[in-house]
Amino acid sequence: MHTVTRLLTLPALLALALHAPVASAAGFDCSRANTILETAICNTPSLSAKDDQLNALYTPLKAQKIFRELETDWLKNVRNQCKTPECLESAYDRQIRRLTALPAPVPVASDSLAPLPKGEVYAKVEDAPWQRFALAPFIGMSEDSVAQLIDVTVKDGVLHAFVYVSGDPDGPTYVQDKHVMRATSGTLLEYADDHPGWHVIARNVRFAGWSHSGFNDQRERYAGVQDGAFYYRQRSNGELEQSMVYAVGSQQPPQPTTQGYHAGSNTVRFAKARVLEDLNVANDQLRLAYESDGNSRGYESVMAPDSSGWSLVNPTWSEHRPVLYFDNSGGMACVWRVDLVNKVLSKVVPEHEAVSARPVDINGREALVYVQENQLMFAIAPDQ
Repeated sequence: MHTVTRLLTLPALLALALHAPVASAAGFDCSRANTILETAICNTPSLSAKDDQLNALYTPLKAQKIFRELETDWLKNVRNQCKTPECLESAYDRQIRRLTALPAPVPVASDSLAPLPKGEVYAKVEDAPWQRFALAPFIGMSEDSVAQLIDVTVKDGVLHAFVYVSGDPDGPTYVQDKHVMRATSGTLLEYADDHPGWHVIARNVRFAGWSHSGFNDQRERYAGVQDGAFYYRQRSNGELEQSMVYAVGSQQPPQPTTQGYHAGSNTVRFAKARVLEDLNVANDQLRLAYESDGNSRGYESVMAPDSSGWSLVNPTWSEHRPVLYFDNSGGMACVWRVDLVNKVLSKVVPEHEAVSARPVDINGREALVYVQENQLMFAIAPDQ
């Protein structure tokens, strides 16, 4: 049957399907096939086998919103757009690759990276084809509320994201210099992708997650995930701080702890090259210096020195790849990706409201979690 149907148009496939015995090998129930495509898949052995293979990959993942979104998008915009058996074969091959877990990326040593020749800059890609979709909206935010993505992690294959929403109008009060002060406070939230929605970790929190709040580079970090636990600092009376810990995914109350979280700036943590300028002062371009054993091996300009419209915010290195990401709040606002191997600067999230991007690996694939207006968002790199 397969060798015949490959030569037929979709209407011919339908006619053939109506006169063929119902198959049962597809991932869905062929006795309930009610579209031209489903009927064609059931009556084409190779397509039916691919559908089975895809179903076996998708079933253990479908509890997670990320994979449901990927599957829905594929069905609507790829598979269901097909008009020929060849197109269907290609569509299934593409989605099978997409859902097949990839091994961890091979580590790249900093010493193996080299700067561009003097005078050259990175190639710029304005429309990198990353898939993007919303994970969860922030409910009940006021006009003064600000959502900040603190950290992301993957536990047992499931994405968890930690967000602080500041601007709580009912924040606690404290006494300072004999005056009653209202603390700037907010709510700590956890997003778990296998239970889409928000778990409130704590309310009325005077969050102290980094040393330079509101700056382009937040410098030292005091909040993040380590060994399956989310650590953060909160202020009580005055400026007194308390370290707290929350077990990722537990939905149990956070507890005081003597163990604090302390990590370097995102600009230096996991860095494969040194960011030359102080982004809190001069942030209209990005230059990277390459060093070995304290000795300079040269530097490169990511964008042209006389370029305008750049205002780099929240530079963050990938833990597993020689890649730097940053938000841009100027005329070229968006989320950008700096690839140190291929020397390419790519716009991976084009929306101007996208901020606070944090890298994560999902099923072995490069991805980002970020905030866009009143929603937690997700972007995943295309398969190469």
